[in-house]
Amino acid sequence: MEPKRRLPLLNATPDEENDGDSRPPWQWVGFGALAIFVVWLPLSWVATLAAQRIDGTALSTSLLRALLFGLGLALAALAGGFLVGRWGTDGVRVREAALAGLAAALVATLLTWCTLGVSLGALATVPIAVPPAAFGGRLGLRGRHRH
Repeated sequence: MEPKRRLPLLNATPDEENDGDSRPPWQWVGFGALAIFVVWLPLSWVATLAAQRIDGTALSTSLLRALLFGLGLALAALAGGFLVGRWGTDGVRVREAALAGLAAALVATLLTWCTLGVSLGALATVPIAVPPAAFGGRLGLRGRHRH
């Protein structure tokens, strides 16, 4: 008679859980990039509201909006990198967290180019997103449970 098979989510010990298939590291890049957009979207909305409420010239309002969007992207990249580092499977390191930030920044740049036209200023998302994502990945790795 075969031994009883159990669902890994219900009665598995930590050792049994790790015996199953683990996601390849490249999939965590996609998860991290998606997480960055999920966090960045409400932060962008708040930045837009804050910039609209401040009275001033159009230049100061657009500069403030750009600064708030950049801050929101940096915070979102930190959160996405942390997710990748903290919950990523074996083989997922700071590199995948940084790549998630790069992927999110490039998608944001491409969307900006499709909407507003090509400009080099849109590439500013790359240095704004990649270092915080890598730092978030490093923080996440510190919190990962070691068995």
